[in-house]
Amino acid sequence: MENSKTSLSELIRLERPNWQNQPKNATSAANAVTTLKQVHEIVNGPARLLSLDLEFYCDGQPQMPGTTRLGQIAGRVYGQDDAFNYYVFSSKMTPKDQLSLLKRLDLRYSEAERLTVASVLKKVLRFIDRVQPDYLVSWDNRLDLSVLNQEANRLQLAETNRAWTKIQPLDLEKIISSDVFEKSSGISLARMCDLLQLQHPKPHLADHDVLMIDKILQFYALDLNKILR
Repeated sequence: MENSKTSLSELIRLERPNWQNQPKNATSAANAVTTLKQVHEIVNGPARLLSLDLEFYCDGQPQMPGTTRLGQIAGRVYGQDDAFNYYVFSSKMTPKDQLSLLKRLDLRYSEAERLTVASVLKKVLRFIDRVQPDYLVSWDNRLDLSVLNQEANRLQLAETNRAWTKIQPLDLEKIISSDVFEKSSGISLARMCDLLQLQHPKPHLADHDVLMIDKILQFYALDLNKILR
């Protein structure tokens, strides 16, 4: 699929000809969030929040050594059990990474070859289209969104079909770093879980990270002034 001459945008148009005509896929009308007070208001309101996390691998091909590629992507709708978790398998991985993923997923090589970036992004776009989130929640989204857009570029996915760019971003790490620790960035998700005494048994797995992001949102949904009285 990654080497196919048919772009992901063309596949989307063939499968869903009205994809670009859905009004909810226009740029989100949700307001930007910069403080924990606003986070509290949003998680207690009607807005739909989708937490998103990516994990990566380094391209093992000599032509592009060290290039960061999408290895796993997971999402979870706040307050619901609605979630997704997809892995990517690629010949561009090192043999060690390939073997590790085959063992983790308990798949044959021929089965794992179906886990292409194109097939994964297609499923993610379907999920976003169905859920129609108002906010895209992340823990430090700089690398995640950059790699996601780089993969979309490789697949020739039209910018109008990149649904994640139409959703108002909510970088929880940036807000907490600024509001609580009075610095621009720097606190890891694992460290934040420690501070809130949240068990985080498998950090750096996207499906576990979005679950932790969800729990942090639940914490800030509480009225801390009442709890501390």
